[in-house]
Amino acid sequence: MQKLNEICSCESKANSETEFVGIRCEKSKEGGALETSIIFPLGYFKDDSALRELPEEELRECVVNLFTVLSDRSLQEQIHQDSSISTFAEEHGESEFPMVSYLNVIRNFLDFGYLDEKEILYKKGANGKISWGRTIKAVRPVITENEQNLVYLDFIARKVSYNEDTLITQVHKFCVHDALVKLGFLFGMEPSEEPLLDFDYDLFCNAIHSKLAKTFNDRDLRLLADLARIVEYLAGHRTEDGKIANDFYFGVNKFAPVWEKMIDKIFGKLPQGVAKDKFNPHLRWNDGCRDEKLDESEEEIVLNDPKRSTLRPDTIMVMGEGVYILDSKYYKYGLTRFNSHLPGAESVCKQMAYAEYVEKMLGDPSTSLHFAQDDTLSIYNAFIMPCCADAEGASASSATFQMKRVGYIYGDWKNVEDENRSYHKIACILLDMKSVMRNYANNPTAQSELAGVIGD
Repeated sequence: MQKLNEICSCESKANSETEFVGIRCEKSKEGGALETSIIFPLGYFKDDSALRELPEEELRECVVNLFTVLSDRSLQEQIHQDSSISTFAEEHGESEFPMVSYLNVIRNFLDFGYLDEKEILYKKGANGKISWGRTIKAVRPVITENEQNLVYLDFIARKVSYNEDTLITQVHKFCVHDALVKLGFLFGMEPSEEPLLDFDYDLFCNAIHSKLAKTFNDRDLRLLADLARIVEYLAGHRTEDGKIANDFYFGVNKFAPVWEKMIDKIFGKLPQGVAKDKFNPHLRWNDGCRDEKLDESEEEIVLNDPKRSTLRPDTIMVMGEGVYILDSKYYKYGLTRFNSHLPGAESVCKQMAYAEYVEKMLGDPSTSLHFAQDDTLSIYNAFIMPCCADAEGASASSATFQMKRVGYIYGDWKNVEDENRSYHKIACILLDMKSVMRNYANNPTAQSELAGVIGD
């Protein structure tokens, strides 16, 4: 069996063309044997050596956390909104690997065993739970001597009969075996029982749907739904001779959108009634006769590229007397400390444009960004980059996140001494990747902390 710490590694190629994060099991170029590798995103661990020193149980929890994040539908929406982002499976023309269903099937098997077809029998004198309703109807009681009591000397009992040769049981065994072949190493298990059936899509689907029609137990219903997803996946993942292929992929080729979405979930905070797109600067076109947004022109429709003429800040956080414009950068500065791994001029210019647009709109009473406290609002810019808190020594008052300000970037064409324009200095904040992936829900405590760290 493969050892977990031997197949895990850290992604180290941020901003390159190959920054896959996830799990892939594929044939080696030399011998053709299947090789499994699990790649964590930047900052989850300090390096591969630190990863391999972890106890296997702790590393197993980290792997499950990684799979949970990559399975989150709300994060997947962010991935698929960007046409330049694709999952590894999509790039290879394959259906998405149903990771959650595979994990659920293994856990269910460990807790409850195989799904068995069962029949409820009622028998006189049988061992089991007494059915008083049937006993009263079918058994004549004995009257005691004083004629005050009725005594039942025999009973009708409820007995459950299991038939392990039923089709649904064999389908379940097939899926459990396939799950353990692919992911058994994660639970320290190898498949021990070969399935009796060969894969047959129509037969398996009929068995699952037949069982669904007469099942009312919530746990069994969830299991059957997971079995159905696995069968659908396997149907589209067969070799030329009709056998099930054991190679699979689950992950993303670009983790940056996932990082961006997690940061937005944690720190995104807008005034009531104000939509995020109100903070988007637009390009406009004026030909002397008309003035219009470029994204409303016919050319824009043809190009089908809304990003061409509209800037979209990653995250807006409005806290107290400040508007914080956050740009999530999946860069490896937090691990290397190389200046070449900091955001470049294009990113800096965009942050300035965001801030200047917000400043303009806050000062215009006719806009939806004109808040009651506009006169006291300050505007701040920040880049949020991943780091590994274990290696960084980052400190924070929050027990949930570790964050640290390491400096600021500015353009020498701007006056950084202008006290009214704090956004000329773009704070660079390092945020622990592992703590973000473990809890990326909206967090007011973290928002207050970040505001304080940026303002230092």
